[in-house]
Amino acid sequence: MPEAAESSVTPIADRVQPALLVHLLELLGGEGALPQECADLIGLDPVLMLWALETRTPDAGQSALPGIEQALRGIDVQGLKTLLVRRALGWLAHPVNVGEAEQSWRRSLRCAFLCEALAREQGHPYPQEAYLAGLLHNLGPSPPAGWDLDQVLQEQDEALARRLATLPYRSLLAEAVRYQHWPYAAIRDAAGLVQLLWAARALTEQDIRVGEADIAAMLGITPERLKVLQTEAIGRAETVLQRHLGRIRERLPERIDQALVRHLLLEDYSARLTPQTDITGAVLALGAHLHEVHGLSHPIYLAYVAPEDRLYARPLQTHAPPPLLSIPVKESGNAAARACRQRWPQITLPAQEPDASLLDAQLTRLAGRDGVLAIPIGSADPAGVLLMCGHGRQLAELRKEENYLSRLGRLAAMAAPATSSASAPAPATILSARLSCQARFRQLAHEINNPLGIISNYLGLMRVRLGQDPAMDDELRVIQEELGRIARIVQSLLIERIDTGELSEVIDLNATLADLAKVAGAGTAAHKGVRIELRLDEDLPRPRLQADKLRQLLLNLLLNAMEAAPEHSTVTVETSRVIDHLQQRRIEVLISNTGPQIAPELWSHLFEPVKSAKGGDHAGLGLAIVRDLAAQLDLAVACRSHRDQTTFQILIPVGEAAERPPAPS
Repeated sequence: MPEAAESSVTPIADRVQPALLVHLLELLGGEGALPQECADLIGLDPVLMLWALETRTPDAGQSALPGIEQALRGIDVQGLKTLLVRRALGWLAHPVNVGEAEQSWRRSLRCAFLCEALAREQGHPYPQEAYLAGLLHNLGPSPPAGWDLDQVLQEQDEALARRLATLPYRSLLAEAVRYQHWPYAAIRDAAGLVQLLWAARALTEQDIRVGEADIAAMLGITPERLKVLQTEAIGRAETVLQRHLGRIRERLPERIDQALVRHLLLEDYSARLTPQTDITGAVLALGAHLHEVHGLSHPIYLAYVAPEDRLYARPLQTHAPPPLLSIPVKESGNAAARACRQRWPQITLPAQEPDASLLDAQLTRLAGRDGVLAIPIGSADPAGVLLMCGHGRQLAELRKEENYLSRLGRLAAMAAPATSSASAPAPATILSARLSCQARFRQLAHEINNPLGIISNYLGLMRVRLGQDPAMDDELRVIQEELGRIARIVQSLLIERIDTGELSEVIDLNATLADLAKVAGAGTAAHKGVRIELRLDEDLPRPRLQADKLRQLLLNLLLNAMEAAPEHSTVTVETSRVIDHLQQRRIEVLISNTGPQIAPELWSHLFEPVKSAKGGDHAGLGLAIVRDLAAQLDLAVACRSHRDQTTFQILIPVGEAAERPPAPS
């Protein structure tokens, strides 16, 4: 409705119902379009429904009064938000008796439902017109009890009718309102909608000037049927009232104030986002919002990888690399995993919760806070989880604001550009390409295996001629083993499923790393003077894994570190036993090199096949192969890079099949 200057006290019947006001403020915060749930609520409120009819531009050629859904199509959402904020401020500035507001709404709903039911009973062509007539019929102040009401009510009806007459539709809505309090004798010959509203209003308000039998006769239905329709309308109205009033009857000013604040906070966060904001930018803006408004700190974003059902830490800021976190969603009990599973914010205060997960306790302790908040980014299909830490008082307050926190997460996910599968190749194209590659692999395998066999034979001859030189014999052994591994890798290209037939074996991880250090140390980076330093735990368990795949994974990471290290520096390889956040035993391998940190723009594609930044003939496949091998071996691989050091971490599970190293003789 056009916003005129309001009087110091708005009549109760001309106020947005507080229960709907609270709910709409919460639902519309940050939204650019009208959610369906909001449309359903607006259709229950006389003030908002009239505003929608008055501000809506009719469709081309439309003449009939629109139904609720049509009236709300293309509604000015920003104008609706402004109206709601102004009406919320009006409730706070001029509180009124909630019971009076409830009674006014009850009359509107009962009359609307009954008028619609009577219209359907008579076969009226536009039952929605009858519903709107009943909903809007009492928009105006209620006269004080004891007055001679006829003149006052007719004056109010006339004022409302003149307002409804300005609507650009062909309808008897204004006429029905104008005559709703006229005597029964004057209504018996009136048009259908006029009679329908008059009857519904008289029955709803129990007008003693006319009997129910006369009303039934005027409408052409039996008194018994009229009673049934009236009872059903009362039941529908009470259902709506109970659904929406149960949580708002008490502490009304406080509830409206909270809803208004939440609405403005959601609008503030939404204003930080632009159409170009990607998911990382949206989550970064959400972290800033939670820090500025609620004092939370230490944001960590965990992206959800659906095929693996895992959360992986992703960088939010260039100067703060993410921690090495990989969380299985189904098995974990920490706040992030619960938020992802339940699609709902989770708060953990480890000091107050004996069963809190080790990860939540560690994050809380490292941040110097009392607990952790996890907000799912998205709803039905989560993009990830944002973790933030806070003090106990801050998190206790936010426990009352879970709807608000959930909406923040959904708004963040909406900022991410949608991915399209329109460019995905057809299955037939994939099959054709696969068959073509298979034929090429067979040709390459034949061409590669011939020189590999010759080299292997010459190495065997060299070992015989060198005789008893243990150091040289050991180095030749390593070279010959690596040649054998190359041959097996080439052969695997001819097998559709590489894992087929490859058996696990007990691995001496320290010995494997020592051998690989010799291979890498004699490689293409040796001329740079890069030295490899081994810091190996001598009491390391021996896991059971596929040996060739593990050697390939470790060698790729070791060569990557050698090539990235500056001249005359040191690459460090460490092994140790650790307990992860799930309190499971694992072997940790750390491969570190000094040098510039990994560029921020590479983080999101670190383990993907890309054009290598190293130049020359590098294909940029090393880390992609590492990722694939880690998935096949069920290992966790992560990276951290800051200032002048980059470290790759490999976590190897220690299962029941692991063996203890032999005792020293």
